[in-house]
Amino acid sequence: MNKGIKTDWIIRSGASRWLLALVLLLTLASAAGLTRMGLASDYRVFFDDDDRDLQRLEQMLDTYSTTDNVFIMIEPGDGRIYNPRTLGLVHELTRALWRAPHVSRVDSLTNFPYSSADGDDILIEEFVYELDELTQQRIALIETAASGERDLVGNLLSADGRYTAINATIRLPGIDHKAEVLAVTGAVDGLIRSFEADYPDHRFSVTGVVEMNGAFFQAAKKDFVTLIPLMILFVLISAGLILRSPAAGGAIMVVVVLALLGSLGLAGWLGIQLSAPSVSAPIIMFTVIVASAIHILSYIQRQIRSGVSREEAVLQSYRRNLKPIAVSHITTIIGFLAMNFSDSPPFRDLGNIVALGVLFSLLLSLTVLPQLLLRIRFSSRATGANRLLDRMAPLSDWVIARRRPILWLMLPLSLGLAALSPQNQLDDDLIRYFDESQPFRADAERIDRHFSGIYTIDYSLSVPEQNGMFQPAFLQFLEQFEAWLRQQPEVFTTASPLHRIKDLNRLMNGGDQAFYHLPGDATTAAQQFLLYEMSLPFGRDVTHQVSFDKSSVKLTARLKNLSSVGLIAFEERVEDWLRQHRPQAIGIYHSSPAVIFSHIGQSNIVSLLEGASLAFVVISLTLMLVFRSPYIGLLSLIPNMLPVAAAFGFWYLVNGQISMGLAGVSAMAIGIIVDDTVHFLYQYVDGLKRGLSPEDSVRETFGKTMGGILISSLLLVVGFLLLSTSAFEKNAQMGMLTGMSIVLALIFDLILLPALVLTFMRRAPAVATLQFRDDKELNNAK
Repeated sequence: MNKGIKTDWIIRSGASRWLLALVLLLTLASAAGLTRMGLASDYRVFFDDDDRDLQRLEQMLDTYSTTDNVFIMIEPGDGRIYNPRTLGLVHELTRALWRAPHVSRVDSLTNFPYSSADGDDILIEEFVYELDELTQQRIALIETAASGERDLVGNLLSADGRYTAINATIRLPGIDHKAEVLAVTGAVDGLIRSFEADYPDHRFSVTGVVEMNGAFFQAAKKDFVTLIPLMILFVLISAGLILRSPAAGGAIMVVVVLALLGSLGLAGWLGIQLSAPSVSAPIIMFTVIVASAIHILSYIQRQIRSGVSREEAVLQSYRRNLKPIAVSHITTIIGFLAMNFSDSPPFRDLGNIVALGVLFSLLLSLTVLPQLLLRIRFSSRATGANRLLDRMAPLSDWVIARRRPILWLMLPLSLGLAALSPQNQLDDDLIRYFDESQPFRADAERIDRHFSGIYTIDYSLSVPEQNGMFQPAFLQFLEQFEAWLRQQPEVFTTASPLHRIKDLNRLMNGGDQAFYHLPGDATTAAQQFLLYEMSLPFGRDVTHQVSFDKSSVKLTARLKNLSSVGLIAFEERVEDWLRQHRPQAIGIYHSSPAVIFSHIGQSNIVSLLEGASLAFVVISLTLMLVFRSPYIGLLSLIPNMLPVAAAFGFWYLVNGQISMGLAGVSAMAIGIIVDDTVHFLYQYVDGLKRGLSPEDSVRETFGKTMGGILISSLLLVVGFLLLSTSAFEKNAQMGMLTGMSIVLALIFDLILLPALVLTFMRRAPAVATLQFRDDKELNNAK
């Protein structure tokens, strides 16, 4: 029996109806899981629960009060903060922030607990308690005292006195994290808008961990509600322009929507939550599925234009395209499943959701799509795109005539470009996770020029015994360590209880500056610190820096904006210093959100590249099995792997950094671009099997297949360029680099691949799965 006609069961057999019902039932059952899916709003979603770095951060949060915060920088228009208007603004905004949801502490210039000596007593009072206190004399006192406060300068007051900040500490209950984060960010945004209206001569910038969580959610939400409608519009317009059939576009849309609902719903059943990286999954699915469907539809339209009936055109399209489409779906699934090597859950989720979508696409393309195509009307008129594709014969003749110069020119050029790919630096930058249009990034970069925003490292120093932090040896090492940190070029400032302990000793000795040093014994230090704690106003405890039993202290190094490479280099330099100077009795560990993101960024890049390497191997073996020819399988890797490697080489020239989002492009891209290579090789080998010369087989391939390859590739490029408009910078870069890889792959398929097969594969393999016949033979066999 003709192997080409075995595909007729998809359309004509009774089993096809049962399979159609089964696939629809599976899709709808999976889609029910959409009720379980939501958008994640916590930076912790980037880490596994058992991630060692995350566990260390949780340990830090358990020992000291939470470091989740909102940081607001205030910039007066005249560059002076010591005036009644600006100090009044700070005072009012400080009080307003206390009323915001989940705020446990607010620190600012106006409510700073200023300590002074009065004989044997210590007086602690806020700089501004009521607005009517802001006399010129009081303002002068605040300016003089604040400029000498180590706990203020660099933390809430810029060294030049032109900028001040308010830091609100947030303690989220953790019951509904997304709702809690949005409640905080919504309240803060409302306050900022209100104060901007009342103080138009002041500029407000906002950053902090809670704001970063909100920015992750907003970026994901923005992509979801803007890019998906754009993609739907893109599908309908492209179908109208290329196929001149809105009904054909509707058929594609049905498959796309069902695949989208099925994959997202099944992901919901599996407990997967969408996040900023994985929210791009629907856009990628749209692009891949549409590009695959175009191969079927463009062949049908070409047959109808030649006078074949609609039913016969659908039959012939499936006879010719079934195996290539099945193979391309499988290789795409392999590429995206390789993202499971990622150390970061959202990137694994992205790969799994898209893989599920492509699997649903394959099932729907074999059941739902053919039944829809049998019921819609195709135009027999040629569109502008059709006329362009009909003129591809001259290109095939040009490639045939110049195949050797093409090989001698393109292969060395491509290899030279690919050789640059290892020069890319594996690096990441937490702030640059967001597009420049995102307010969070703009504010964070502005704040970083005057303060340290979210780039900090917390060091916990501890001893086993209770009240051990007051031991002279412990405090002396803390003083030595902090002094060394402040000398490092990456450090903006430091924060610890050390300054307060030394200042208390000064105050207890009549305010004499000569006594600004560590107390001579642990008892004195403990008593002075206890007196200070008891004198603090409500909400101003020291648990953010000192453990409850006084056995450990937190020293915070506030850093300038660093990439992951720079932060890890600083971290390692500190570790080297500690190995040389740390007393054995003192235990030290460190963590912060910036630290754990730097680690996951580096490890995720390596793990994704390892997954891509495995994907290359598995896809190569798949192609060898499909063609039953190791030679064809290996030859096909050149137009598949080389464009991706060349794209990374080109990326080195334009950017030079591979972030954790871009590391997954290699596996994704090869899984996608194999589609066109498989279609070309299937048609070419089929021509050889039917006795055509290599040149005639190339001409026939250009006439029958290259049109679909060109259209599908262009649709993929446009789809990924849409992704490059994402508010999440990692998704945008992923879209740009994948689109670049597909463009290079298209050039290879149009020019280099024909030259390769004409030079190195002039005979059909001895054994092949391909037994296709030309259209006339198929009609006769029917």
